[in-house]
Amino acid sequence: MEALRLSRVGLQILRRLPNTYVSRRSMAEARKRFYRNVSVAGTNDVFEVNLDHRKLKTPSGNVLQIPHYGLALAVAHEWEAIKDKIQPSLMHLTGLSFTVVDNPHRATKWDIVDKMLEYMETDTILYREGTDDFMELLQKEWDPVLDWFNKKFDGTLKPCSGICGADISSEIREAVRKYLLSFDIWAVHGFLYGVEALKSVVLTIAAAERRISSEKAVSLSWIETEFQISRWGAVEWAHELDRYDLQSRFSAAMLFVHFNTWKATVKQKTKH
Repeated sequence: MEALRLSRVGLQILRRLPNTYVSRRSMAEARKRFYRNVSVAGTNDVFEVNLDHRKLKTPSGNVLQIPHYGLALAVAHEWEAIKDKIQPSLMHLTGLSFTVVDNPHRATKWDIVDKMLEYMETDTILYREGTDDFMELLQKEWDPVLDWFNKKFDGTLKPCSGICGADISSEIREAVRKYLLSFDIWAVHGFLYGVEALKSVVLTIAAAERRISSEKAVSLSWIETEFQISRWGAVEWAHELDRYDLQSRFSAAMLFVHFNTWKATVKQKTKH
C-alpha cells in the first residue's frame, strides 16, 4: 500500500512538471549568443533594449518598446546574463514583455482580468480536503492570508471541499475586478502570470501587496505536495526542479507587476 501511495505522489509531481523538462528532446536547439554587448536606450516613457547595434524585437517582428526603465534594465540583464545559449523558456521577463507587445490573442485588459477571476472558485487556498492533521496545517498557514484578503476586499470567502468550487459572491468578485483593472495592461499581464503559476488569485494579490513574500506565496501553494512528500518521500531531482521553476516564474511575475507600478521622480535643486 505504501509503495502504491508513493507511486501516486511521484505521478502527481511529474504531472506538474512544465513541458520544458518533460519533453526536452522535442525542443528546438537553443540558439547561441550572437551579440557582445547589451544596452538600454530611450526617453521618459519608451525604452528599447539593444543587442550590439540591433534593436531587440518580439517574435512577431515588433521592436520591443518598454514603458518603464527598471523593467527595460531587467530585460537587458536577462540577455546580458546569457553565457552561451539563449533559452527563452528561462527568460520570463523578456517573454512577458513580448506577450504584452505582440498580444497574440488580441486580449483586452478586461479579457485578462476575466481570465484571472475564473481561478477564484478553485483557488489553491480555498480548496481543502484531507486528514485532520493536514487540515490543521492548512488552517494555520492559509487562514491568516485568507483573513487578510477578506478584510481588504470586504468579503467572506470561505474554504470548500469536494468537487464543487468555492462560493464567490458577486460583491467580492467585482471588488477584485476593480482592483485588478486599476493597473495598466503591463502589470495585469504580470498578475495573470502569477495567478497561473500558483493557481491562486488570493496568494498572488497578497504577494503583490507585499503582505507575503514571493517565496512565502510559493511555499503556501506547495503545502499539499510537501505534506505528501514528508510522508511518502520525493521523486529524486523532479521535486526540487519543479519547485525552483515555480519560484522563478512567480518571482518574475511579481517583479513584472512592481516594475510596472513603481514610479520615481527626480528633482533638481535650484541654485539661488
